[in-house]
Amino acid sequence: MQRWCGICAYDGTSFDGWQSQPSGNGIQDILGKRLSQIFQRKTVAIGSGRTDAGVHARCQVFHFDGDWPHEENALLQALSCGCRGAIRVHGVVQVLNTFHARFSAIGKRYSYAMERGFADPFNCRYRWSLGNGNVDTDAMAATAEIFLGTNDFANFANKNGCGGTIRTLHRSDLTVDGNLITYTTEGTGYLYRMVRRIVGAIVEVGRGKADANFLKKLLKNPSEPPNSHLQSAPAEGLFLERPFYGEEIDRLIFGGKE
Repeated sequence: MQRWCGICAYDGTSFDGWQSQPSGNGIQDILGKRLSQIFQRKTVAIGSGRTDAGVHARCQVFHFDGDWPHEENALLQALSCGCRGAIRVHGVVQVLNTFHARFSAIGKRYSYAMERGFADPFNCRYRWSLGNGNVDTDAMAATAEIFLGTNDFANFANKNGCGGTIRTLHRSDLTVDGNLITYTTEGTGYLYRMVRRIVGAIVEVGRGKADANFLKKLLKNPSEPPNSHLQSAPAEGLFLERPFYGEEIDRLIFGGKE
């Protein structure tokens, strides 16, 4: 049985997240249905990670197994024509059977988009509109940096996961371009809703409702009860930018693209 790696992008607005759902409206459901039609057997698309309902991906990686006697490009075309417009498969490549889209990943990059004020109708599904009132973007940028390095993120994630709450972030920064504010992070792994909780905390600092020093205290003392003002940012601004697998596999999958 051949193992294949696929790359897709999707607008998560109208889906129930990546993971298969009883409704059949998970992105995994859509891809799996099409793959099963192609291979004439039940075929599952295993993703690099789960994204929640409403969360988007510019580069989600998934793997699946199936014998395909034709060119890779023909498989890409067959898979692409069976997906609705909000999902675009833009790459398929054969990989070793030991490759696993989730467990072979050594890191991920996420971004989160915010709009100072209110986003226009063409962007509101992809940005968190911060609404009326000023936000101190300098304070927000400084706050983003405190999450760098290895920390215990127990207070910045939903506590229904397993495997511990210590994670390492190699990147955590904020950029401002007019009214667009973008948070970007790269790390070895993320807890459930961790990025959205971090962004929510950063915004609260920008609004003057939370103190950066208290956030530092939450990282150093995970048993510290979190500030009741801390919030989870809404799903629409979050993008899975890409997973990382190491130079050799990344070159095979992505062709050297960042």
